[in-house]
Amino acid sequence: MTITNCSIFKRYPVSFGSSGVSAGYEILVGRGITPAIADFLAQKTKDDRVIVVCDDYFKGRIASLTDALAKAGFSVNVYSFEGGKHHKNINEAMRIYEALEKSDFARDSTMIAVGGGVIGDLAGFVASTYLRGMNLIHVPSSLTAMIDSSIGGKVAINFRKTVNAIGNYYHPILNVIDLDFMDTLPPRDYLAGLAEIIKCAVIADKELFDYLDVNSEAVLRREEVALLKIIYRAIEIKLDHVRDDVREQSIRLKLNYGHTMGHAVEISTGMFEEVYRHGEGVAIGMVGAAHIARAFLKQGDEILKRHEAVLEKYGLPVKCASGAIGFDADLLKKECLRNIFKDKKKKDAMLRFVLPVAIGRCEVYAGIPDEMLQKAFDYIIGQ
Repeated sequence: MTITNCSIFKRYPVSFGSSGVSAGYEILVGRGITPAIADFLAQKTKDDRVIVVCDDYFKGRIASLTDALAKAGFSVNVYSFEGGKHHKNINEAMRIYEALEKSDFARDSTMIAVGGGVIGDLAGFVASTYLRGMNLIHVPSSLTAMIDSSIGGKVAINFRKTVNAIGNYYHPILNVIDLDFMDTLPPRDYLAGLAEIIKCAVIADKELFDYLDVNSEAVLRREEVALLKIIYRAIEIKLDHVRDDVREQSIRLKLNYGHTMGHAVEISTGMFEEVYRHGEGVAIGMVGAAHIARAFLKQGDEILKRHEAVLEKYGLPVKCASGAIGFDADLLKKECLRNIFKDKKKKDAMLRFVLPVAIGRCEVYAGIPDEMLQKAFDYIIGQ
């Protein structure tokens, strides 16, 4: 089941059958392709009920989609709410459940998630659990969501101070990556997405890393040739790591590079106030992981310094200046150490760290000495 007759640049057929999860759909990359979802759904389902979940920013910007759906005969509900991580919780999920129940949505009805990672995670979680699973379509609007969070089936909500504490693995029936959203993406959110692409380069593709290093001006200007090159490659790397490891038992763990320390910094500095965007936390976390690798793998300074150089080239943080954001450095380090042990990748009560062996290659390690972890936080957190 595919969309035709619109500006699709690339199609990625996705199948996870070999990993014990029955799923198959397409990821489409193009421009102005969001309204074509109506044609796809007209072929896919006979149920005419559709709910579009988005944040308030997009409520007035999705008329082309809702008009196309209405023209194709669908009954369209729009559920919007104030954006931000503080809404990725059970209370907001309950309100969406209520909207679905009130309009008699069924399993063959469709939820379309339009927005960044918070929307995709929250709406995806609701879709995966309402009547044990309804149709889900992702329309990621941020670079981070396009190349990372909308791919691979992870859906979740936060609980108290634990990120993605309540979640599931659930795949959409379609993922539409429409580059029109990139034209209005705020600079800070664009840079945060680039952090995830840099992460992909570090774990799997030295050539991509070198390209990002040499072509930073074109990437920062969002030139389409450069943008498509890095988006395509990041999607391919994500798919390579999730296709045979949907439930994160082996190779998929590498996609968490920078996240263990990055999540700790994000949560400890304000999970809901969002002192750091997710990608900014990942940038700091990658520097911390590279610092650990230098000691644990007995490396020199080159890998760490290359991390810092490319991240700074893209205006991303490499360290946390605690005083500038209203924290005492020692207290913040203690809070980060406390929060890091909530990490979901623990196994046998031991933290597992993704560390760079070289630019373009990472491996998963356990048994990192506490003093190395402490020194890494000393390095990335200053007063």
